[in-house]
Amino acid sequence: MAVKMVKGKLLPIGLDLGTTAVRLAQFRQHEGSYGMIATASADIPAEKQADFRARLDFYGSAIKGLLSAGGFVGRECVLGLPAEATFVQHVKIARTAPEQVEAAVLQEVQGKLPFPATSAEIRHIVAGEVAGEGDGRQEVIVVAAARETVMACLAMAHKAGLDVSGVNIESCAIVQCFARLFKRSSDANRAILYLDIGQSSTQAVLAHGNRIVFARNLMVAGRQLDAALAEGLKISPQQAWQLRCDVAAGKETQVSPQEIDQHVGGVLNEMTDELTQCLRYYESVFRNQGVERAIFLGGQAMDKRLCQLIAQRLNVPAQIGDPLVRIGSAAAGGSDLGIDRREPQPRWAVAVGLSLGSGQAA
Repeated sequence: MAVKMVKGKLLPIGLDLGTTAVRLAQFRQHEGSYGMIATASADIPAEKQADFRARLDFYGSAIKGLLSAGGFVGRECVLGLPAEATFVQHVKIARTAPEQVEAAVLQEVQGKLPFPATSAEIRHIVAGEVAGEGDGRQEVIVVAAARETVMACLAMAHKAGLDVSGVNIESCAIVQCFARLFKRSSDANRAILYLDIGQSSTQAVLAHGNRIVFARNLMVAGRQLDAALAEGLKISPQQAWQLRCDVAAGKETQVSPQEIDQHVGGVLNEMTDELTQCLRYYESVFRNQGVERAIFLGGQAMDKRLCQLIAQRLNVPAQIGDPLVRIGSAAAGGSDLGIDRREPQPRWAVAVGLSLGSGQAA
């Protein structure tokens, strides 16, 4: 029997531990292009979504089934920490040698973390020079997570049969998902705002081309929108989410768009106020690189009307992101379960980025 050899570098599985679903995606890289090997996902029961420990148990059992049925090659993976488990903070430090940045960052974040620094995993990203700072200060993005949480996620993945070769955060994975589209030198002058709106948090991420320069984890997201609409209409949060999707899709409903706006207006105001503060902070650091456009991602991007309202309030052009643009179809024997590639798939940005990021030059 002849064996067909597939050229290219096999990339690890991207493991996205979301609030409403767990998603796995794997790709192959060949001569600057990417091909899909497999994707698979499992929805998390509503009663487990708000309980991190309950979700961990679900992740482990679901991943085993997805791996056996999904056509994945190997078991190496890059794990994405849940957004709610990560703390993201911008700090300014004096310009210093690269090997001294870590010490300066640790000193700067003392007392600012929601957990003791001694029991945390702390990493940093140098975003760039601070505009207008005569003493040459640097803007640094600090990312931290409780060590206990990181170890719990690693133990779950190992028990599920995965070999974790790397750990990443959602903000970085989002930028890495689209980095292949911004390879030209001129793209370094393009500021793109990625808004990944999930159920439990909203990731506001800005990149210059394929380089992350701003990140913030906002705790106002889909859960608050659904709760506000559910309370106003006396329905369940699940029914509220479905109603928003139906209205956004133009389906006939007994509730008008204006009535939905009335009930979710307070939450929407809070979200856009926080996003406006993010943009003002970014503009204070990078004064000569205005935001070119916003790209909406995450589960809440399925509510296109919500995205339109946010873009209008932020006064930026916007689009729904498609993480699978310019990626080849699944290889023979692979699977793209649950994905309709005729439509953008904004929910898949993190899983895709976790896999693709391992194949990009640092």
